[in-house]
Amino acid sequence: MLTGIDHCVILVPTLADGIRDYEGLGFTVIPGGAHPGGTHNALIAFADGAYIELIAFQEPGAPSRHRWRRFLDVGGGLIDFALGSTDLAADLARLTGAGLPYEPMDGARARPDGVQLQWRSASVSPAGQLPFVIEDVTPRGLRVPSGEATHHANNVTGILSLTIAVGDLAAAKGRFTALLDASPLVERDNPDLRAHSATYVVGQYSIELAQPVDAQSPLAAPLAARGDGPYSACLTADPGPTDARWLDPSAANGARLQIVAPRG
Repeated sequence: MLTGIDHCVILVPTLADGIRDYEGLGFTVIPGGAHPGGTHNALIAFADGAYIELIAFQEPGAPSRHRWRRFLDVGGGLIDFALGSTDLAADLARLTGAGLPYEPMDGARARPDGVQLQWRSASVSPAGQLPFVIEDVTPRGLRVPSGEATHHANNVTGILSLTIAVGDLAAAKGRFTALLDASPLVERDNPDLRAHSATYVVGQYSIELAQPVDAQSPLAAPLAARGDGPYSACLTADPGPTDARWLDPSAANGARLQIVAPRG
């Protein structure tokens, strides 16, 4: 079963600079470790259980067949996200049976303290059209920091929603309806984005698919450069700002992150 947003992925030019910049934005950043595929990461964990992964290539100038390598050439930033699974084998069977081209892949990371982490995942190519799906082999508590690591000077407590830029809303709805086994909760025009949109709910999180209506939409340029994929993330803070505020995207290494007060 898919449980909700496990984490969002932000590609940064170098990990040291990414850690410095996000600490400067008021986040507590915990070194994550190295992956066998030539990347390393740091984590921003939230009280709601989700987290942001800051990821960088250890040798950004070297050729790589990594599925996220192409995003280096278009500025990095928010590039992907993962949904959690309680039974990846069953979810993978359902997704491939629904015609979604998910492929399984084992994952691993060595933490700085030497602890070895393992997980199973499944993804589609190219990255961005659909989230990848992840299930832990080692306990999730080893992969995701908790306790004091979830306390941030900027008061952020979690992820509320993601907006995904899509070139064809009808086609994207078909993919996400099959992925989530659910229809959109809301379909509307989004005047702020100059887009038609459809919003899904998975667990406690919302995922908005948004298709620009014209070239003046802020979605248009990122969509042309990257194809379908994450455009922005909305984070909750408690206490939160009276009015929603955007973090400086240059300080956020190209990611579009908005902070709002919790609902209700």
